[in-house]
Amino acid sequence: MKKSFLLGLGAAAASAFVISKKLTESQKDRIAMKIDETLLNLRDTAVKYDKYAHDYLDENRDTINNFKQSISDRFNHLKDESVVSDAFSSLKQATSDLKTYIQDSKEDIEQPFENHDEVMQDDIFIDDPNFGEEDELKTVTFFPEGWEEPEKSLDDNNEPQL
Repeated sequence: MKKSFLLGLGAAAASAFVISKKLTESQKDRIAMKIDETLLNLRDTAVKYDKYAHDYLDENRDTINNFKQSISDRFNHLKDESVVSDAFSSLKQATSDLKTYIQDSKEDIEQPFENHDEVMQDDIFIDDPNFGEEDELKTVTFFPEGWEEPEKSLDDNNEPQL
């Protein structure tokens, strides 16, 4: 960033130098007058807006002071309020409980399984009498316990909608 800024500044200075050498005296005078006029206009505009800001602040000083006092009172009320301290203590307790739970879970995972049957309890067994036939087999869909097969849609291909 600094190198590119310095390179840009150097390029601008070099181009300004080259342009200043090619300008005639009358062109230089016109450019200087234009720059002075622009600076005067900018200064007048800045003074005008500064006056507007001071007038606004003078007219609304009571409202601004009341607003500042209201914000200060609310902040002090929240600072003194037990709700904030209760929320922080609740957050600390929840964090502590989460750390304990993670530590306990980590210890449970690290313990080896004593009985291999506990690990293999979710095996899927396919027991269909049509499974051994050589012709086209019927498609069997298995749903988890408690689920029912979705209703058939009225599409042309009669596929169930999910």
